[in-house]
Amino acid sequence: MTDVTSFTPDMSSALDNAEKTAADKTKRAKEAVSKAVKSARETASEVAQQTRTFATEKAKVGAAWTRDKAGVAHHVAEEHPIGVALGAFAIGLGVGFLIARNLD
Repeated sequence: MTDVTSFTPDMSSALDNAEKTAADKTKRAKEAVSKAVKSARETASEVAQQTRTFATEKAKVGAAWTRDKAGVAHHVAEEHPIGVALGAFAIGLGVGFLIARNLD
């Protein structure tokens, strides 16, 4: 007669193997998460630095451009005050018409 116990695995060794496998997978998952968090922090730091640099450069360019355009607009307004007033009125009228048209 055949002994059935020879075909069944040892439960304690199977449980030990399952625990070791689970512990190993948990350890690898924690390491992967830690690595991903570190990478995300580094990327966020780099993006923030690039954004600060870009914003500073664009603010300087914008200030210079605005100052130049304001000077030109001031001279035009001094030379043609009626034209500027009529132009501003026409633009206001057009924008008001478009806003009123969208309200219906």
